[in-house]
Amino acid sequence: MFIVPMSSIISGAGVGSIAGNAANAAAATETGVAGDFKNIMQDVINNVEETEAATKVDAYNLSIGNMDDMHTMMINTAKADVALQTMVQLRNKVLESYQTVMNTGL
Repeated sequence: MFIVPMSSIISGAGVGSIAGNAANAAAATETGVAGDFKNIMQDVINNVEETEAATKVDAYNLSIGNMDDMHTMMINTAKADVALQTMVQLRNKVLESYQTVMNTGL
């Protein structure tokens, strides 16, 4: 189980090229930043799935008596919660950005 640090997800160059004007956006697509965004989203989703699966395994092991240390389960549950909250906030920012772009064309 691995939680990706935000500093490795959002680099200064990626944010700057996405936040630019239409010419920068076209250049970003040519250089592969759009592909990087897809990979970032996929990594975040995979991270949520992995942490949720680990939490389910820990709960099962605790219920059948194979786990003696409940603190490990609580730590894994907290990691899953943080991963889910991160994914939801990222989704909210993407939707907000999309709505802003759609409203600028009117």
